[in-house]
Amino acid sequence: MALMGLWARAYHVQVVKGPQYAKMANRQYWASETVSGKRGEIHDRNGLLLAKSITTQSVYVRPREIVDRWTTARRLAPILGVQPKKVSALLDPKKPFVWVGRKISDAQASAIRKADLPGVYLDAETSRQYPQGHLAGQLLGFVNVDGKGIEGVEKSFNDLLAPSSTKYRVQKDAAGNRLSSPERGDGAEFDGRNLKLTIDSQVQLAAEQALERSVVRAQGKYGTALVVEIPTGDILGWANYPYFNPNVVKKTRGEWKNRLAVDIFEPGSTLKAILIAAALQEKICTPSTEYFCENGKWSVKGRRIKDTHKYGNLSVNKILRYSSNIGVAKIGLALGAQKYSHYLHEIGFARPLGLPLPGESAGLVRPASQWTQVDLANIAFGQGLGVTVLQMAEAYLCIANDGVRLPLRLLYEPDRPVEGKRVFDSEVSRMVMSMLEEVVQEDGTGTRSRIEGVRVAGKTGTAQKASPAGGYGSDYVASFVAIFPADKPRYLVFMMVDEPKAGHYGGVLVAPEVREIGVQLLTASGMLAEPAEKNQVARVTPERYVAPVSRASAISADQPTMPDLQGATVRQALEVLVARGIVPTLSGDGVVVEKQKPLPGEKWPEDKKCRLWLAYRPE
Repeated sequence: MALMGLWARAYHVQVVKGPQYAKMANRQYWASETVSGKRGEIHDRNGLLLAKSITTQSVYVRPREIVDRWTTARRLAPILGVQPKKVSALLDPKKPFVWVGRKISDAQASAIRKADLPGVYLDAETSRQYPQGHLAGQLLGFVNVDGKGIEGVEKSFNDLLAPSSTKYRVQKDAAGNRLSSPERGDGAEFDGRNLKLTIDSQVQLAAEQALERSVVRAQGKYGTALVVEIPTGDILGWANYPYFNPNVVKKTRGEWKNRLAVDIFEPGSTLKAILIAAALQEKICTPSTEYFCENGKWSVKGRRIKDTHKYGNLSVNKILRYSSNIGVAKIGLALGAQKYSHYLHEIGFARPLGLPLPGESAGLVRPASQWTQVDLANIAFGQGLGVTVLQMAEAYLCIANDGVRLPLRLLYEPDRPVEGKRVFDSEVSRMVMSMLEEVVQEDGTGTRSRIEGVRVAGKTGTAQKASPAGGYGSDYVASFVAIFPADKPRYLVFMMVDEPKAGHYGGVLVAPEVREIGVQLLTASGMLAEPAEKNQVARVTPERYVAPVSRASAISADQPTMPDLQGATVRQALEVLVARGIVPTLSGDGVVVEKQKPLPGEKWPEDKKCRLWLAYRPE
């Protein structure tokens, strides 16, 4: 009986199925095979990897080669984590080729190989990975399943990053296995070009964590923060909160919006410095010119304007220091709509700045010919127009850069000359910078951003949000802009929190976290001494820094296990961890590492996860 079965099987294979198998063999003997390169990598300014492509496996079927459609579906479905009916529907014998799983895991690929199903094949593709997780997630954007940039930098520079490909004619057997192939390289010659951004990952991390603290404490809807290197216009930090992790697009799809570039808001009091600069430039006033602030209440064409305090006569510098709406409204009316509108356009409002990002907003500034006196008064103190965080940062960059407007830069090109356009005289810029210092260092609205031993310039912003029903509602935007240090401007930080519920003043909700970013920037650059008695950083609490322990100088990224970071400064710890591709999560306040996870002596974390607890240690 066994012998008869063997003969029957042989007859079936040779006679019944023989012509079919021969046809398959002949049809597949010669085939076209595409060789593609990998998508280009994205790095920060220091070379830290932000995005890369890795080889992964995808599974496809040739339905005409499948003997039993339902059996194949039942065996494939649990491997791919889908229902058998879904797989079976794809196995249409009318189709010569069908993808059933793109960019699957190594475990799934191994299971498919072991299953050895007729008509089911694996093919190598590339998959995009973002090693730093959510770090600069909205800025980087993401790619689709075919590796095409869909959002962010990935989309804007898709043509540069995208690989090329070529086709080869190869011999294959009936199972699709290559029998021979022409001589060729590894495909590297088809790789896309790499991209280096101006982003500094350490600065980015500091900005994201400070922004998160600000939004959470303020109970805000979302927040944004931008850090700019003033001499070059290079963007060092680009933060949006809530975060977006491009590795898990489907799970965080709602957070991919790049609000820094696309969202517009009414800036409120942060715009007052720009108005005053324009008025000084046109010689409408001087810093000492006084305006009567109507004891806190004033009407323009029947519309009431209010201040938070009852001010009488205030000089221009005090109008900015105390953020008087009435004072700047009177300055704006004296300047006039045409002249004010001219400076708003010259400094960068009402048009996209031209950064290489999809969907950058132009903001909303109506033509001056349409402004009423009420409009002019409102726009003077930052209501009645829409701007982006980018535009506000570039406007203050102009003030900080001696009155010369510099373009913000996102591509790291250190050898490219920085070209600017003068908007304000140097003297005007210096006068406004001096006034902005008063906001922070005197009894102004930005005192929570003070850093002892460092001259800081800043401005608070609190703006009501327009109501869908008309007029203004009960929601606010809180913001703060700071320049560190004011006497030799190096860094500019702009932070905004939308719809805070735990208050609404930028000087209270936002300024302290902008200050924390400033401390880390100045410390890392050597402009603020590492914890030292002569240069303590002022805090709300009386705690003070202590010097790091001596072993901190010995820590290294080359150690075989996790080093002892306890006692090291944040800068020292970050330098070591970032060198290993690790961007840690920071908890607590301060600049000294108090404890860590993984613990000293444990293995370097394969998942790149690390947490540091920070503290200001009392002496």
